[in-house]
Amino acid sequence: MHWEVMMSNLIILPMLLPLLAGVLTVIIRQYRREIAISATAVASVIAFTLAYFSTEQIFVINFGGWRPPYGIQFAGDFLSLSLSGISLMLTSLILLFGLHRPAAESIKLPFVLFLLVGVNGSFLTADVFNLFVQFEVMLLASFVLMAIGNRAVQFKATVPYVVINVVGSWLFLVAIAMTYSLYGTLNFAHLSLRVQDHGMTSHALLIAVLYLLVFALKSALILFMWLPKSYAVLSTENSAIFSALLTKVGVYAMIRFATVIFSVHAPITHNLIISGSIFTMLIGCIGVVAYRSIKYMICYQIILSIGIVIFGLATDTQAGLQGAVLYLMNDMVIKSLLFLLSGVIIRELHIRSINQNHGLIKHYPALGILFLLVTLTIGGVPPFGGFAGKLMIIKGGLQDEAYIGTVILVLSSLVAMYALLRMFLRVFFGEPLSEKRKQVHMHQYLAMTLLFVLSLLVSLAAQPLLDMISHLNVADYIETLMNGGER
Repeated sequence: MHWEVMMSNLIILPMLLPLLAGVLTVIIRQYRREIAISATAVASVIAFTLAYFSTEQIFVINFGGWRPPYGIQFAGDFLSLSLSGISLMLTSLILLFGLHRPAAESIKLPFVLFLLVGVNGSFLTADVFNLFVQFEVMLLASFVLMAIGNRAVQFKATVPYVVINVVGSWLFLVAIAMTYSLYGTLNFAHLSLRVQDHGMTSHALLIAVLYLLVFALKSALILFMWLPKSYAVLSTENSAIFSALLTKVGVYAMIRFATVIFSVHAPITHNLIISGSIFTMLIGCIGVVAYRSIKYMICYQIILSIGIVIFGLATDTQAGLQGAVLYLMNDMVIKSLLFLLSGVIIRELHIRSINQNHGLIKHYPALGILFLLVTLTIGGVPPFGGFAGKLMIIKGGLQDEAYIGTVILVLSSLVAMYALLRMFLRVFFGEPLSEKRKQVHMHQYLAMTLLFVLSLLVSLAAQPLLDMISHLNVADYIETLMNGGER
């Protein structure tokens, strides 16, 4: 019993360690990056350890000793803890990638850590209002990271990002107010029971659709317009962090709400979600093929992958949900790696479009090999990381008889791989435009290689991970939360 209590108390560390490191990097200007890398790496090990044991017990912490539904509650199951661990690990590697950056750029590091606090808080909270608070912590830090810099284009891109997220936050507050007015609670577990008791009413359906709209805004599902313009102006490291974390928090929230709270409305919201996912996949396909700008092409790869994950959720099948979670884990890693690779090509080698051949393979063969491996992973080619998750999503689509969506998913995977292969051939083959070599640092190669290894580990451990994901039992989650973590 004491062991279980101690383990439950540890779930605060994925939030607490980045918070303390963020405060420390504000006070101490030297070794900012080293402090941030160390804190996130240690926190990731803790999160992964807790995730491993969470298949046997869901870890719950009740602040102030208040039992639900009255107190502030955080809960860690395999889904939330594994996503938290991946977020921390890849942030640590992204910070390692930027080890050579001048000290002046380290001013951004405290806000990266504060953003992580909001991200992990969103993964681990068990309360709707606290989820809103964590979203705001995350968004405020992201606003600062977007605005820092001397370029007018950055400020111009920040405005629509801020506006769309302020609108999303306002809608979130409206949904929360309506939820409390109708159900009298905001705790995930208690709210789930109240929703089941009330059944499908018009007010309840309106609330469910409002939450769906909020999370669609956050994850760039359908309402994607803000993402390419905003992410394309960010620095290499920031764009990698944003691509891996921000939209994925919206996806996680959609998965949690759809499976735990509003599962009673699945027949009604099912068509909305599946239509949105298909539309998003199609938009992603158009974007990756139509654009010649490297950063814009990569941004539309994010949008396409969001559609794939949400399609897995929308199938409302065990296989589809398992595939969505597994694909989400891999996608967080591989998209951050893709942005780092594109950042090296753009920032270090000054290649911004694929309008002509650049012949980089002659001087940067390792970079070319990494890019090709990432292309195969995103295309879902076995045995790389994207294969197992997509296969399970396809299985879920067939079980749900969502044949149109399943065909679009398969075709969109081929389109995504085609677009990246086209970029690969344009950037790495042909005659070099310049024989002068520019330096790509060893720690950059190390960080990118470790990210690919992490993605490969997700693929190699696909079956054990799917087994762990299958232990995600909604009834157990609700019961454990209502009992305050006691079994």
